[in-house]
Amino acid sequence: MTIDTSFARAALVLPKEFSKASFYIVGAGGTGSFAALNVARLCFEMRERGKAVELTIIDPDRVEANNIPRSNFCAAEIGRFKAQTLAERISQAWGLEAGFACERFDYEKHIKPNASGFKQITILVGCVDNHLARRDLHRALQKCEPYYSNEAPNAWWVDGGNGKFSGQVLIGSTVKIEDASDYFTTASICRKLPAPSVFHPELLEPENASPRPRNATERAASCPELVRLGEQSLNINSRVAVEIGEMLTALLLTNSLKRFAAYFDLESGTSRSLYCTPENVEKALIEAAQNVKPAKPKRRKKSNGRTPTTDFYAR
Repeated sequence: MTIDTSFARAALVLPKEFSKASFYIVGAGGTGSFAALNVARLCFEMRERGKAVELTIIDPDRVEANNIPRSNFCAAEIGRFKAQTLAERISQAWGLEAGFACERFDYEKHIKPNASGFKQITILVGCVDNHLARRDLHRALQKCEPYYSNEAPNAWWVDGGNGKFSGQVLIGSTVKIEDASDYFTTASICRKLPAPSVFHPELLEPENASPRPRNATERAASCPELVRLGEQSLNINSRVAVEIGEMLTALLLTNSLKRFAAYFDLESGTSRSLYCTPENVEKALIEAAQNVKPAKPKRRKKSNGRTPTTDFYAR
C-alpha cells in the first residue's frame, strides 16, 4: 500500500498582501445560493479583523417554484431576483453592504471599474453550470493578471461544479501555463496556481451528451423533480458550497490553504484533495494536456435573423 504524504510536504498558498478584498459571486442558483452565505460569513470575519470587504452577487434569473428546496430560497421569495434576494438577506443578517447585479456577468462592467485599488485583491466565485459562463470567468481572470509573471496575482478564481452525486471545487489565479516550479517561491510557499480552466479545460467546452438516455419523465423534470427521481442528490449543492467557503477561508483568513482541488462523492462517502506540491501540480497539468480534445472545424450557419438565447446560470 502506498501512503500519500503530499499534505505533509504541501506548500502554503499565500495571496499577496491586501487591505481590501472584493468578492464576486457569479451564479446564485443551486450552489451559489448556499455559497453566498458562506462567503458572507467570511466577509464578516475579515471585516472584524480590519480588512475592507466588498461582496457582489451576480445572476440574471428570478426565484422559481422549481428552485425549492434544492436552492437556498423559500416560497416567499418566488418571483424575486435571486441576486437581489440574497444580497438583501446578507445585508440584514450581517450588516454587510452586499451589492447585486441582476444580469449576466461582465468583466468590463462589474470588475474593471473597481479593480485598480492599492493592496486590493479580487475573488471570483464561480457557481455556474455551463461552459459559456465559465469562459466569461476565464477571460475575467486573464484580464486581472499582472503585467509581469513574477508578480503576485491580483485575482483568484474558485470554481464549484457537481454531477448527480459527485462534485469538485478548484482554485487558481492564472490562465498561463508555466513550469510547475514557477508557481512556488520556495518549497513551503505557493504564490500562484493554474486556473480551474487550466487544470480542467473541459470546463470551457460544451458538456457531452448524457451516457444514459433519459425517459420522457426525466427529460421534462425540473431539478427538484430530478432529486425525487433519484437523478440528483438533494445535498450536493450545499456540499460544494461548503468546500468553496472552506478554501476561501483558508486562503484569506487563516493562511492555511494547502490544496488546489477537492473531489468528493456523496453516494460512496469518499473525498480526496490535490495538495500544493510541484509534483502534484505538474501531474495535474500533464493530465489536463492529455485530456484536451482537438478542435473540430466550424461550419458556417445561415443566420435566421434571430438571436440565440442561453441560460447562463444554474437554476
